[in-house]
Amino acid sequence: MIISIYSRKSKFTGKGESVENQISLCKEYAEKHFNADNILVYEDEGFSGGNTDRPHFQKMMDAAKKKKFDVLICYRLDRISRNISDFSNLINLLQDNNIAFVSIREQFDTSTPLGRAMMFIASVFAQLERETIAERIRDNMLQLARSGRWLGGITPTGYKSEPITYYDSSMNKKKMYTLSPIPEELETVKLLYSKYIELGSLTQLEGYCFENTIQSKNSKNYDKSALRSILTNPVYAIADELLYEYFERANSDIANTKKEFDGKHGVFVYNKNIEKKGKRNKLRDKCEWIIAIGKHPGIINSIDWIKVQKMIEENSVKAPRTGTSKVALLTPLLTCAKCKSKLRVSYKVQNGEIMHHYYKCLLKERSRGTQCDMKNLNGQKAEQLVIEHFKKMASDADGWLKDLDDKKQGLSKISKKTATNKLKLEKELKQHETSISNLTIQLSQNNSSAAAKYIIQQIETLDKKIADIKHELNTSEDAQESNIIEQMNIEVIKNFVKSFASSVDDMEFDEKKRALKEIVREIIWDGKHLDIKIFE
Repeated sequence: MIISIYSRKSKFTGKGESVENQISLCKEYAEKHFNADNILVYEDEGFSGGNTDRPHFQKMMDAAKKKKFDVLICYRLDRISRNISDFSNLINLLQDNNIAFVSIREQFDTSTPLGRAMMFIASVFAQLERETIAERIRDNMLQLARSGRWLGGITPTGYKSEPITYYDSSMNKKKMYTLSPIPEELETVKLLYSKYIELGSLTQLEGYCFENTIQSKNSKNYDKSALRSILTNPVYAIADELLYEYFERANSDIANTKKEFDGKHGVFVYNKNIEKKGKRNKLRDKCEWIIAIGKHPGIINSIDWIKVQKMIEENSVKAPRTGTSKVALLTPLLTCAKCKSKLRVSYKVQNGEIMHHYYKCLLKERSRGTQCDMKNLNGQKAEQLVIEHFKKMASDADGWLKDLDDKKQGLSKISKKTATNKLKLEKELKQHETSISNLTIQLSQNNSSAAAKYIIQQIETLDKKIADIKHELNTSEDAQESNIIEQMNIEVIKNFVKSFASSVDDMEFDEKKRALKEIVREIIWDGKHLDIKIFE
C-alpha cells in the first residue's frame, strides 16, 4: 500500500503546526493504521489555502489521477483547502480513483465504515446546497426576465447591447442593458428566414450563402450550425398571441401575460442551453425555457418563425446520421490540401443501390465549387491504397520500422543519462541537507556569537541550492516519465501496424475504421496523391 501525505502552511513562521510537525503526525498515523510499503510526501509552505494553485498540491492531484497512491493523509481539512468547492472536487477525484482520505484532526477516515458514512452525509448536504443554489438562481432569473433586460453574453446577429437608465419604485436611478437593432444585420437575418422557407433545407441555404457571399458579422462563411442557431433563436420572433400559444403548448415558463405579447417586441429565452465547460452547449427541452418579452423590436412575424421551427424539426428527423456509413472507410480522416476542409462521402445511387462512392471537399460542396475546386477522390481506390500502404509499412524492416527502433534507442540513452544525473542530484541534495543540519547545531551552540551571522548566511545559501536541486529533480522526473511514455508509444505503434496489416483482410468494416482512427491522424488529398499522417 502506498500512502501520500500532504502538508501546507501559509507563512514561513515558527508559530502553529509546522510542515515538519504535520508530516511527522501523518507518518505516525500511517504506520499505526496502515501497512505502508511506501510514503510519498507533498509539502507547500508559504501558500494560502484559499485556492489550489500550489505546485506540490497540483503534483499530488496529477499523481492521484494516475493512481500512484492508495491513501491520502493530511493533518487538518483546511490544510487541503479552505474552499468548499475545491475540497469537494478533491474528494470526488479521490473517490473516482478508489483512494481513501484521512484527516487526523477531524478523525475523517474514508477507509473505515464510519468515515464513509460521514462522507455520505457530507455529500448529501453538498447536494442540497447545490440544489438550493440552482433554485435560487432560477428564481432570480425569472425575476430578471420579467424586466426584459439583456443579461449579457454574445449578442445575437442584428443587435448590440446598450445600457438604458430607469427609476425603480423608490425613484432610485438604475441602469440595465437591452438589445439595440443593427439594421443592416437584421436585413440579413430576414433574408435567411425567407430563403430557408423558399429552399427548404439548411444545406441549400448554406450553399446559397456561399454563392452570394453572405457572411456573418465576423466576416466568416455561414455553416449549417450557425444558420440553425439564427433560425431557431426566438429573439427575432414578434411577440404576439400566436407566439404565446406556441410556447404555452411547449410548457415553457412564460414570464409575461398573454396581453403583454403586444405584436411589437421580440422575446428573450433564459435557461436555453445546458452549458458544460470545454464542450458544445446542448439545447434544453422547451419545457425548461423561460420566455420573457424584451424591450427590443421583433422582426420575424410569428407565423413564419413557427413555420421555420416545424420545418427544421421535420428535416432533422429525415436527415441521415453522419458517421454511420458502412461503405466509406476514411471519413473523417480525409482533409483537402487546398482549403483544409474535411472531405465527406458522396454516393452514386442507382435503383436504390449504391454503385460506388467518392470523397468530396466539404467547402467545394458548400460553395458549389466557387471557393474550392478540389478534384473528387475515388473511394474504393483510396481505401485500398491506404490498406496496402500499412501492409508495406509492416514489412519494411529496413525503413520505417528501423527508424522507430533507432528513435527508441536514442530515447533509451537519454533515459540512462537522466537516471545517472538524478542519482548525482540526490547525492548533492543529501549532502546539502546534512550540511544544514550540522550548521543548525553550530548555530544553537553559537547563538549569541559573531559567527552566528555567517552560519545563517551559509544556511540560506544551502537552502537555495536545495530548492534548485528539488526543482531540477522534479523536472527530471517529468522528463523521465515522458521519455518512458514515448518509448512505450513507439512499441504500441509498431505492434499496432503489424497487427493491422496481418489481420485487416479478415476484419469487419467497423473494426477497420476503428483501427485506422487509432493510428491515423490525418490523410491529405491534393488531387493526385494521398499523404498519410500517423500519430507520433
